[in-house]
Amino acid sequence: MSVSNLLLSFLFLFFSLVSSSNTHRCSSRQSQALFLFKQNVFSISELYNYNDGECRAWLGSHYYPIMMNWNTSIDCCNWDGVTCNHFTGDVIGLNLSCGMLRGTIYPNSTLFNLPRLQRLNLAFNDFIDSQLPREIGRFSDSLTHLNISQCGFTGQVPSDILRLSKLVSLDLSSNGVSLQLEPHILEHLLQNSTFLRDLSLADVNIGMVLPAYLNISPSLKLLNLSFTGLQGKLPDNIFNLQYLEKLDLSYNNDLASRLPEVNTSTSIPLKWLSLSSTNLSGEIPHSIGHLKSLNYLDLSRNKGLSGEIPYSIGHLESLNTLRLDYCGLAGPLPKSLGNLRHLTTLDLSSNMLNGSLPSELFALQSLKRLSLTQNQFVGKIDVLDQDPISQSFRHLINLTQLDLSFNNFRGVWELGALLSSLTALVELQLSHSGLSVVTNNGNHYVNPDFQLLHLASCKLKVFPEFLRAMKKLQSLDLSSNEIHGHIPDWARKIGGSELFHLDLSHNFITGLPQFQWGGLRELHLESNKIEGPFPPSICNLSNIWYLNISDNRFDGVIPQCIGNIHSSLWIADMGNNYFHGSIPNAYKDCGQLQGLILNGNRLEGEVPSSLSNCQYLEVLNLGNNLLNGTFPSWLGDLPYLQVLVLKSNKLHGPIKTSSAGKAPFPCLQVLDLSHNGFVGHLPRKYFQNFIAMKNVVKNDTRATYLNTGGMYYSIVVDVKGVEQNFPKIFVDYTIIDLSSNRFESEIPDIIGNLNSLIVLNLSHNSLTGRIPHALGNLSEIESLDLSWNQLTGEIPQSLAALTFLGFLNLSQNHLFGHIPEGKQFNTFEGNSFGGNPKLCGLPLPEKCERPHEPQLETDEDTESEFIWRAVTLGCGCGTLLGLVMGYLMLSTGRPKWFNAIVDAGEHMIQTKRSKRR
Repeated sequence: MSVSNLLLSFLFLFFSLVSSSNTHRCSSRQSQALFLFKQNVFSISELYNYNDGECRAWLGSHYYPIMMNWNTSIDCCNWDGVTCNHFTGDVIGLNLSCGMLRGTIYPNSTLFNLPRLQRLNLAFNDFIDSQLPREIGRFSDSLTHLNISQCGFTGQVPSDILRLSKLVSLDLSSNGVSLQLEPHILEHLLQNSTFLRDLSLADVNIGMVLPAYLNISPSLKLLNLSFTGLQGKLPDNIFNLQYLEKLDLSYNNDLASRLPEVNTSTSIPLKWLSLSSTNLSGEIPHSIGHLKSLNYLDLSRNKGLSGEIPYSIGHLESLNTLRLDYCGLAGPLPKSLGNLRHLTTLDLSSNMLNGSLPSELFALQSLKRLSLTQNQFVGKIDVLDQDPISQSFRHLINLTQLDLSFNNFRGVWELGALLSSLTALVELQLSHSGLSVVTNNGNHYVNPDFQLLHLASCKLKVFPEFLRAMKKLQSLDLSSNEIHGHIPDWARKIGGSELFHLDLSHNFITGLPQFQWGGLRELHLESNKIEGPFPPSICNLSNIWYLNISDNRFDGVIPQCIGNIHSSLWIADMGNNYFHGSIPNAYKDCGQLQGLILNGNRLEGEVPSSLSNCQYLEVLNLGNNLLNGTFPSWLGDLPYLQVLVLKSNKLHGPIKTSSAGKAPFPCLQVLDLSHNGFVGHLPRKYFQNFIAMKNVVKNDTRATYLNTGGMYYSIVVDVKGVEQNFPKIFVDYTIIDLSSNRFESEIPDIIGNLNSLIVLNLSHNSLTGRIPHALGNLSEIESLDLSWNQLTGEIPQSLAALTFLGFLNLSQNHLFGHIPEGKQFNTFEGNSFGGNPKLCGLPLPEKCERPHEPQLETDEDTESEFIWRAVTLGCGCGTLLGLVMGYLMLSTGRPKWFNAIVDAGEHMIQTKRSKRR
């Protein structure tokens, strides 16, 4: 052995001996402090922790109660999560992240009795409603790293945090907006922290208006202010910070500005930039290509961005992730994208990009994830042809996710050939892409880890054989194709327990296998030609929450076993089949059921009272059946019911309110009881309590639909005289249809309070009296049908002021007088008023024989008419006599002798007018 080796061995032995001789045990005081902290913030292995899911995903079998082995008989330096200085025995590090802790950290916590603590990590535990004590400042001489992210802290971050002058990393993120930080504290952290390198405040409520010029400490490398309620505009120097390497300002929707220019005269070290959902507008500046150090760029979810993707984007040659999805970008893709040789993720979905794909795109063999969905791309892409451009996607051999859906491509893809070329592919989405998919059902290689396959509207004619190999498939969409016949029996094993989404809707399928997918959450079988009884194997899908077997040819009875899955179901749609018998009274445990659609069958009997247990029910559609019995008034006690359709059944009798004493139907927006046998008065009390039809405020101009978990409800309603199918129900679309019953008496004027009503149909009843002028308060109404009743009197002038009224039918009544004139009334044709012989004026051919006089608008028909006649009599017979007679009439309630006098007087006046003509 050489002298040098001997010397090295000697030095190693010497330092080992010195180190061992100077190793100290944890001091009893610090050991006791930690143990008392354990007792106050105990391990919760047997309790639910809201971070469980994430921690288990990250740590797997290593996720356990971290304080489990903390015992005072053991040196605390050997406790899990504890790090000591072996020369002094001081606790210098405490990493209890994902430690299954729960409790409250109080100001007197013994945690603050660790005077040399340098690193404290309490992330991903359950300290819900704890406040960060100001005693955190006691670590001012030692603490360099503090992480309390995703713990549920609330209240104000104390200013004492500024005493931690040695901080290198501070992470307060993901505690929710209930954790607040004063803007002046943030300014101090940004500008005056000498050592601070990483600052993460995501989801902390700051609400600061950003200055025009951002001043930050040279030490700061990472700044995360996402979800912090920032306001104002992006600082002019946001791209020109000389030291910052990572910047995240995403999801600050009150930041409204254009992207500033990049200073091209200096080198910018920025490597990671996210401005997603910051309300950016205008074009992406060409100078962005100067940020040459960028490897991550996310400008997604800024619909205000416009123009084309700048050619200079190709100068960012270090880029590995580019996200421009959900913006307003247009134009073709720049060929310069081919320069991004390190790009692994390219997401350009949900824009207005067009043109054909540049061939340079297919040179990016580093690409793993490519999403071009929901654009306007065109051009032929055909993997069956032999020219190299047509086979472009087969060259991207590292692709794991490919989404070309919802575009206008052309071409035919042989799926087996594609999958055998792209062996890393686990997700493929070609739905509504314009591409046709064929399969020769050959024995092509398929990645056994394949997870998602969406081929809706791809003209697929057979059920693909290669699906056999997809043992881990999670989502399969073959809807809107041309698949005929029975689904093969082997299909029941596709994906095994992994399959959670299956959509075979809108095909020509006639038969199904026995379902064995224990983990299935969504099953779409609607709009096929499936025959036979209700598939009993559906009752075994214990995790299913969306079931749609509507528009098929199922027959027989709905089995009681359907109750097996009610506890998991959110939506069940079995409409438009041939089911008969009664609706199973199996809703004792209907858990989260929000939508039940059974319309268009042959179901009999009464509405099952067990539905009263479905307290989360939003939509109930039992229309077009043979149901009988009286109106199920107990439905009014369902607090969230928004849509109730019982049309076209054999229900009968008066509509009575529930005896529960609650305000019925507080959330109802659509009520369709048409084509039944209901009698008596219109349900005045219900009209009084339809709160969701009054004063609805439209928050934005974008269409918003009633849905559950992203799934929409579909109904058919008579609107503007014809039945209309609503595949989605607008959240502010309110409808009342009580037509084709036997209701009588007057229309209650209280309907006029439903000023958000869009459709009102009371036609084909036996309603009497005048049309209430209060209907003129229905300022949003678009369709009003009062036809085929026995209404009398004049048409209220107030109806002429309804701006949005596009359909009006007052035909087949006993109305008289002049048809009002107005913007909307001038657009209606004669059939809106036909069948009223005493009506005159446009658009009817009968001209009025006297000029139209303004009506006295009131809803108190009988009494107000009575008062008017009294006043008229006073004007004609002398004021005193008129007042006396008027007083007598008002006090005696209009005696018969007065009616005879008035009627005779009117007859005389009418006779004189006739003679004058």
